[in-house]
Amino acid sequence: MMRFLLILFLVFPFIGLSQKSIQLKSKYFGIYKGKIPAFLMDSGKDLLSVDDCSITIEIRRETIQFTIGSNKKSGEYKVLLEANDYFVLDCKINGQVANERIMVFKKGEKITRDGLFPQPNAKLFKTNN
Repeated sequence: MMRFLLILFLVFPFIGLSQKSIQLKSKYFGIYKGKIPAFLMDSGKDLLSVDDCSITIEIRRETIQFTIGSNKKSGEYKVLLEANDYFVLDCKINGQVANERIMVFKKGEKITRDGLFPQPNAKLFKTNN
């Protein structure tokens, strides 16, 4: 029992240190604009054609806002992963069951949004606003 407690007290402080949160740098904050490409959706009876649609994503220090067509939604994000060329953001949007997934590229001032099925992925580019 004593050996178990000793191991417990030695290991737990290091577990907390290994879970360092990743912060997105301020140069990636801003407004990104693009289009969700047209796609086909199976209604169960027919294939419906959905036209392309404008999409704007604004990334702030702690929050994110999506504007798809005339529909605005906002929420919070956390950085899941930092790779050599990009960050992956997991976005929890208010009133939405599924989280959004955004890839922020370190070069080129662009992001991609993983489309929620059956929507295709969208490429967005940073604006100078």
